[in-house]
Amino acid sequence: MISASVNKFELLSTRALERIPYLQYFLFGLLLPFGFAPFHLPGLALLGLALFYHQLNNKKETSPFFSGLFFGLGFFGFGTSWVYVSIHNYGHLSIITSGLFTFLFLLYLSCFPALVASLFCRLVLKPYTIGASLLFSALWLINEYLRATFLSGFPWLLIGFGQIDAPTRFFLPILGVFGVSFISCLAATLISNAINKKDSIYRYNYLFLFIALLASPILLKNVSWAQIDDKKPVSVGVIQANLSMRDKWDEGLFWQLLDRYQQTTKSLLGTDVIVMPESAIPLPATYISEFLDDLDEKAKEKGSAILFGIPQPTTIEQHTFFNALTSLGAAKGTYLKQHLVPFGEYIPSLFQLITSWLGIEDPNMRPGFTNQALIQVHNYPIATLICYEIAYGNLLREQLPDAKWIVSISDDGWFGHSFALYQHLQMAQVRSLQTARYQISSNNDGLSAVINPQGKIENALPAFRDGVLKATIFPASGKTPWVIVGDAPILVFSLLIFLFFTAYQLLFIKLSNQTIAAKHKRRYPYQPS
Repeated sequence: MISASVNKFELLSTRALERIPYLQYFLFGLLLPFGFAPFHLPGLALLGLALFYHQLNNKKETSPFFSGLFFGLGFFGFGTSWVYVSIHNYGHLSIITSGLFTFLFLLYLSCFPALVASLFCRLVLKPYTIGASLLFSALWLINEYLRATFLSGFPWLLIGFGQIDAPTRFFLPILGVFGVSFISCLAATLISNAINKKDSIYRYNYLFLFIALLASPILLKNVSWAQIDDKKPVSVGVIQANLSMRDKWDEGLFWQLLDRYQQTTKSLLGTDVIVMPESAIPLPATYISEFLDDLDEKAKEKGSAILFGIPQPTTIEQHTFFNALTSLGAAKGTYLKQHLVPFGEYIPSLFQLITSWLGIEDPNMRPGFTNQALIQVHNYPIATLICYEIAYGNLLREQLPDAKWIVSISDDGWFGHSFALYQHLQMAQVRSLQTARYQISSNNDGLSAVINPQGKIENALPAFRDGVLKATIFPASGKTPWVIVGDAPILVFSLLIFLFFTAYQLLFIKLSNQTIAAKHKRRYPYQPS
């Protein structure tokens, strides 16, 4: 009875895949988000990539573009489902309008893996070869880079971020996130090659390369990329208020909010660095100058540096604002957020016509300037990032090697009880490992944490609870290889692979046309005039 039921289920599943040819690609894409937080199963991301690569090698699909598109819809539809939460719950749009915006955004993101599938099927010479593996890995890396930079970019769920839980994490200080994405793709394709090769010699060769690729990074485990000054400990206090978005922006509750921050901050005075989250104070400084002056004076008396998020007017008219991280006490300087969150802080240009037609107002946030001076905390220059900016590696790299540690502030309340909080913290871990710097991460509703230069969380507060996190960090100096060279080497390498296969195909087509023409001429030597 049970056997018959299982057989019937298998038959129905097979028929479903046959009748809906793109369903399997959608399912393959669904595997990738499991490689990221909060699941922490990097092997499943590699499995999804291996299955995608395997199916494309079979060349059974008449439209690889749509195969890649459905793969992307599975990947991003599950992995970035929090986009809908932000648009619907806090953009105050209807279910239908929010669903439409989310679908269009997912469709846009899915075009990138669709491009990978199209180019791979067009350029690959022989399936399940080392050449096919290199081509697929190069195309995937180029796809991630384009997605991270095109139209201001969306560098979320890059495969390299999820590998913080895998041995390949030790490549992060050398190759960066994009480089680890390339290595991960290569590993996934090698195991697929091994399974599909009937010749035992080739099979064992691919298995050996696969094992070597995943095991070799462990040799870098004990390498110290930076010099930690353990004789100069810095005490840290991180405030996690856990305010709902409704309460935070409620004018009637503003003075209660301010009093709460004031009392908590005063209890921490004497701590070297006190950090509050993004937009902790939701009104510009001009409205609360007395409050800030009093806090500044007390912080100086106790030798504390206070860092917090606050909106800063862009013009005298004060109709638009910067999202700022500013300082008081034993710190000086202000950082203005450069990369804004799509839909939350700005409307992407592709969607502005639709939002105008629907009568949706453009958010009044504006991006900050480039090449800003580093904030100084107790005469230490520090790197600062606000929210979404943790995903942009070059933004952090520009502040190094001068910065002695990293401070990132955020308010992930926009995304509700979703994957976003956990994915955000995972990216912060990657950046600490990648740059060999301590990081103080302050988030309004959680996962505030202190991360060490090995990318490990030393102390953290649970999500959706208020509290104060106390820890000790140390200044660091020095450069990791990635800080020195950035992403350029792996990008150039990938482009060279792509150009080689493109040139080969063009040459092959030209030679084929010449051969056909020669055969035709020999068969019909006399052509009518």
